[in-house]
Amino acid sequence: MKEIWESDLTVVFVATAVEELSEKLGFYCLHPRNRFWEFLELGGVTPTRIITPSERKALADGHAQGSLSEPVRWMFVQKKTSQLLKLGIGLTHLNQRIIASNDKDKAARPTEEDIQGFLDRAVKLKPKILAFVTGADLFVEVFTNRYPGVTAALGLQSFRIDNSEVWLLGSPGALLRGEALTRQEDAFCALGERISSLKEETAKQILRPPHPNP
Repeated sequence: MKEIWESDLTVVFVATAVEELSEKLGFYCLHPRNRFWEFLELGGVTPTRIITPSERKALADGHAQGSLSEPVRWMFVQKKTSQLLKLGIGLTHLNQRIIASNDKDKAARPTEEDIQGFLDRAVKLKPKILAFVTGADLFVEVFTNRYPGVTAALGLQSFRIDNSEVWLLGSPGALLRGEALTRQEDAFCALGERISSLKEETAKQILRPPHPNP
């Protein structure tokens, strides 16, 4: 599955590896237990749910029944990709080589080559924010040798990757409840607020008149 990543996006969400169901259906985060699209709406990152439960069910049912045609699937992917890019949102995976059953699949763990490839793309494409939707343990393991300030705490991290802010949001496919779920929801809400402030700053810069020549 091709990543959605252009230069100078507001935020790029970084997952661990492509899930089997998402690969079959042709788009990101389509497993019924994955709350990614719900969290984006909850946090105000997107104004509405980019992929609704009914759309997800229609795709899964169509695939299971053999009625999901390639042109229909292609149109769906193109429409959702366009929506995300208009909002300044990208999606990628640390490990793009493997189709994994879930984040805990040992095969999903990225190699040093995977990580370096990702870092090279981040430096080249310069997103304002890199938001990791991965398990906290994996996140720390991946970056601890490169960025000593990395922590397992959800939210904004103390280090940057090139000029990009780094956020840890945890895995949206994890079955969290109680305080753990509240912390994850709060992290998405904080990210949504940060994205809003960045867009306001950009708008002010566009409207600000140029300095007169001395």
